[in-house]
Amino acid sequence: MICVCVLAVAAFGIYRQLQSQKSMQVTAGNSHNVGSGYRDIVYNGEKYRYNNRVTTILYAGVDSEGKMEAKVQYGNKARADSIQLVVMDEKNARMSVVSVNRDTITDIRKYALDGTDLGLYKTHIGYAYTYGDGGEVSCQNLCEAVSLLFGGIPINRYVVTNLDSMPYINNLVGGVTVTVPNSDLEEEYPDMYEGAQVTLDDTTITPFLRSRDTEEAFSNDGRMERQRAYATAYMNKVQSMNQSQLEKMWDSMDSMKDYLQTSITRSQYISLVKLIKSSQLTDDSFIQLQGQDKEGELHDEFYADQDALQKLILDLFYEKV
Repeated sequence: MICVCVLAVAAFGIYRQLQSQKSMQVTAGNSHNVGSGYRDIVYNGEKYRYNNRVTTILYAGVDSEGKMEAKVQYGNKARADSIQLVVMDEKNARMSVVSVNRDTITDIRKYALDGTDLGLYKTHIGYAYTYGDGGEVSCQNLCEAVSLLFGGIPINRYVVTNLDSMPYINNLVGGVTVTVPNSDLEEEYPDMYEGAQVTLDDTTITPFLRSRDTEEAFSNDGRMERQRAYATAYMNKVQSMNQSQLEKMWDSMDSMKDYLQTSITRSQYISLVKLIKSSQLTDDSFIQLQGQDKEGELHDEFYADQDALQKLILDLFYEKV
C-alpha cells in the first residue's frame, strides 16, 4: 500500500517529461475521448457552462517500488492508492485539491493482458492504473476513470509517483512540519500523537503518509487525513517560495526521474508556477469527496454521494449561464 507523496507538488506539476524514460505510447485503441457533453449541462432547471480557464492535473501515488516503466503485458501492475485532482481556476484565481478515495466504486476501463479493450466495469477506482501497462496507458486510464467520475470533465495532465519518490519530494523544500491530525501512529511512533508538531524527514515521511492498520476497516480514512495535513503544510511552505526558487526546482527532478511519470512539459510547468502564485489557497481549498464507506467481500468500498458530487462539480468547473 502507498499514500500520497505530495499533493502540492502535483499542483505545480513540477515533474519533468523525461526523454530518457521509456514508456509505451497510447495508441488509438488505448486512448479514449470522453466526449464534449460536459460543456453545457442543466441542473435543477438551471443552465451551466464549463469554465474553459480551468486547468486540471491528476496526481496519483502508486504502491510500487523501483523504476517505473511500461511493460508489454498489461495488468498485475501497481495500484493507485492515493488519488488527487488538482483544479486550477485562472479566471477566479482559485486552486482546489480534491482527494478521491482509492476505494471509490465507479466505472473504469479494463484491458486484457494483450491490451485488448474489455470496456467499462464498476470496481475500485485505484485499479484503473493496475489494468494498464504500468506506463502511459495506466496513467491515461486513471485519468479517464476520474474524468468519468466527475461528469466527463477533461483531464489531460497527470503526475504519478511511487513509494521511492516520497523522500525526494519532501527534501525539495527541506522537510515539512505538520500537525498530526490523529493518533493512528502513536503506538509505533510515540512522537506522532494527535496534535503534535512533527518535522518529517527521510525516516518518518514514508510511515506518516503510508502506514495504516490493514486489519481495521476503513483505515484508509485516517491515512487520507494525515495526507491532507501534509499537503496543507507542504503547500504553505511552497507558497512562501519566490518564483525563481520554484522554477529552479524543475532542475532538481533528475534525482527522482525513475520514480515518476508525467505528461507535463517544462513550458507548462513555468505557466503553472505563475498561475499558482496568483491563486488563493485556504483550508477550504482541500476537499474530500463526501460519501459512504461499506465493507466489501474482499476490500473496503466507498460510494460517493451523487448529489454532493454534482454540486462540487458545478462549483469547481462551471458557471451559470
